[in-house]
Amino acid sequence: MKIKMIRFFLVAFAILTMGITNACVAHNKGAFIWTNGSRHTNLIDSAGLLVKVKNTLSTKRTAQTIALDWKRLCKKVKNATVNNIVVYDAITNKQIPSQVLYKGKKSPQDLIFQTDISAETTLNFIIRTGTRDDYKRKTFGRQVPERFDDFAWENDVVAFRMYGAALETQPDNAKGLDVWSKNTPELVLNKWYKEGDYHTNHGLGMDGYKVGFSLGAGDSAPLIGDKFIFPKNYDSYKIIDEGPIRLTFELNFSAWNVNGQQVTETKRITLDAGSSINKIENFYHFKVGVLPIAVGVTKHSGDGSIKLDNINNYVSYWDKTDGKIDNGMIGVGVIFPAAEGFKLADQANHLLGLKTLRKNQQFVYYQGATWNRGGHFTNEDEWLKYLENYSKNLQQPLIVAF
Repeated sequence: MKIKMIRFFLVAFAILTMGITNACVAHNKGAFIWTNGSRHTNLIDSAGLLVKVKNTLSTKRTAQTIALDWKRLCKKVKNATVNNIVVYDAITNKQIPSQVLYKGKKSPQDLIFQTDISAETTLNFIIRTGTRDDYKRKTFGRQVPERFDDFAWENDVVAFRMYGAALETQPDNAKGLDVWSKNTPELVLNKWYKEGDYHTNHGLGMDGYKVGFSLGAGDSAPLIGDKFIFPKNYDSYKIIDEGPIRLTFELNFSAWNVNGQQVTETKRITLDAGSSINKIENFYHFKVGVLPIAVGVTKHSGDGSIKLDNINNYVSYWDKTDGKIDNGMIGVGVIFPAAEGFKLADQANHLLGLKTLRKNQQFVYYQGATWNRGGHFTNEDEWLKYLENYSKNLQQPLIVAF
């Protein structure tokens, strides 16, 4: 009896010293979770893997994507497969949508799920095998051969497109990255392309952003002096991951001449549910020397508000939608990770991040857009705060332990 009592107190002490805010004890009939110093009883009916997510910032984060390494996960969750792995809220026992990522590989690489998390808070999740719910899809992308090979993509917040090679022969050929504004969480691209009148707002949004021969809402291109050396529009693509939470795809651009040498480009673009921001990984391939690169957003004629933030490493432009009808305001922006070493500039009728690439050097940036009638950011100040917080989140990511 004394031995059992001693063992009980040793186990209890070990649990507490693991960290009061995140300790978990699993039993056959249930479990309890410590969250911010309080004990909560949940309804978990079998043991699972505890995942702890901590926000160290003094600001709330929304629609945060948590990524767990698949191989490590499988070592800790017995008999886990892509078809039976399930994420639960550790307090409510409610199933949380998740997605297995392959990242272009044949085998799974990560399991992702999303959460909102308050300032300076730790949340707990349980991973175990079970029956996965039918999760609603919140991201989508495809090539649009019926519209000169546009590649268009969207989530439950915003939509974008880039132009295909078939557009090169058309009088309305364009470069850069386009944004489509919407005020619905539903996926609308197929509907809008089918109807063929997406420049008109029929109640859900529209394409009200003018790109022309520019970087548009956040493209990149070699910059020689004040002249962009654009490639021909993308000519091949590959969808890497597509699911309820994340879409990742690649666009490839054939070789073109930049200052006497041939350059090729691949963009890998990732958009998560609930986000106004794309992650863009850029690969420029060339044989010798260096390549001056510009990333940024175009300015329009006279009605825009400019922001270059050298502290939080972003540029933003806020102006009226294109067209004769008042359809509100569009904000576009680009966030540059501090480690990338971009120099911000107002140059060549754009707000830019400038960088000189060496051979085989890639870079990452984050590009996004909003519409003041879309239900997310009603004015420029709210949009700028979002960009600022996004930049801070990149510098101080969530702490995930399991």
